[in-house]
Amino acid sequence: MMSSEKTKLIARYDLIDCKDDYDSDVHWENFKGSLDYYFNKYLGYQVMVKGKNMTWRNLSGSKSFNLDNVIDIFEKVVPETSQLNFYLYQTGKNTYKADVGHHDGREQYYYKVKKQKEE
Repeated sequence: MMSSEKTKLIARYDLIDCKDDYDSDVHWENFKGSLDYYFNKYLGYQVMVKGKNMTWRNLSGSKSFNLDNVIDIFEKVVPETSQLNFYLYQTGKNTYKADVGHHDGREQYYYKVKKQKEE
């Protein structure tokens, strides 16, 4: 048996199963609750994100930000579009991967969360 860590789905935002606005609202609240459960302990930490296959041009890039609110894990990374799905997986200690689908294709984001350096 291999000793590698397993990838675990920890948050999902996908409106495909929603039948109406009420379902969408409940799904959004559940999604935010999942983010809060996993990322509340990282408030004040630095998040580094690398993206692949972004936009219709399949660009790559990176960014970092301070985690001031757990929803930043989603809002500071995803493209500005009204219809998308977002699956967030824990891949190791303080590491995560997001698969995002929208009208331009599928994107992947790799997160690493680390404590801020003391000044």
